[in-house]
Amino acid sequence: MNNPRFEKYVSCKWIESGVCFDNGVYGSNVKLCCYMSAPGGGNTMIFEDYKGGKIDWNEFFKIKRAYRDIQKSGNTVEGCRGCVFLEERLWCQDDYIDNILIDHFTKCNCFCTYCYTEEDKKRYNSLKTYNIYPIIKDMFDKNIIRRGGAIGFGGGEPTILPEFDKLIKLFLKNRFDDMRVPSSGIKFSPVIAKGISTGQLSVVVSVDSSSRETYKKIKQIDKYETVCKNLKKYSKAQTKYFNVISKYIIMPGVNDTKEEIDNWMRFNKENKIEVIVIDIENSALNKYRHEKPDERILDLIRYVKQRAFEMKFYRLEICDRAKYLADIKN
Repeated sequence: MNNPRFEKYVSCKWIESGVCFDNGVYGSNVKLCCYMSAPGGGNTMIFEDYKGGKIDWNEFFKIKRAYRDIQKSGNTVEGCRGCVFLEERLWCQDDYIDNILIDHFTKCNCFCTYCYTEEDKKRYNSLKTYNIYPIIKDMFDKNIIRRGGAIGFGGGEPTILPEFDKLIKLFLKNRFDDMRVPSSGIKFSPVIAKGISTGQLSVVVSVDSSSRETYKKIKQIDKYETVCKNLKKYSKAQTKYFNVISKYIIMPGVNDTKEEIDNWMRFNKENKIEVIVIDIENSALNKYRHEKPDERILDLIRYVKQRAFEMKFYRLEICDRAKYLADIKN
């Protein structure tokens, strides 16, 4: 990259240098990002009905530049109107990608009751997908991908993708150091452990419980001990980085007790899992938007923040939904 040109205007990293390979509710496509909660509706397409195969990168960046030009004009891409990720700053005018969301699959080895695929699990687990490795490899070969952004996964369970190991090895080889892989934790992945050990990858396992009984209610599968075992193995792969992350999604009436959460936090602390995440399931958020939130749930979110401080966790991440409800500023 020689003498990159920068211009100042309102935009976001996904409009400028991001891409999402999607195969979810709206079918298989390539779009700017996965965020659909903005007033504009999100879901801003690059290629619709994309099911794999060679990408014309000239056409790809032509479309990206058209979105960029809308932002530079002082207007906003329709789907991006009101999005919280829009910001005014200097943006590089080169054509490149450094933020990638790999979300082209929906098959999973878990059956979380709060997942959007629960509406038709059989269908989502049988949706055909494509091998994304050749596409990412082509991006590297053509010097389209740059380091400095982030690589994320949606889905679906990433570790059961046939090309997952090759894909992670490709990113590791090219010295990408900001990969975040959400996983059920049911299948142990040596390549995830490798990325953890080098500090290039973080794994996020949403345990949502501290007992076999609660886990089965939420996940509809009896794999609590397996997940705990694999979390311990991932934790042992850590070197100087805390990049094994344990997540707890509060489901009112199911796992919303201080005892359950205390036991979850103790398990993490005892196994050197120093980064924890608290969230609330989406249907509860939607419900509380239209009626007064249950003060006990709000108190529980605040309780986690206090306990994380007392137990001296390295970091607590409070997801936006939980922050919004409990009115937590930081």
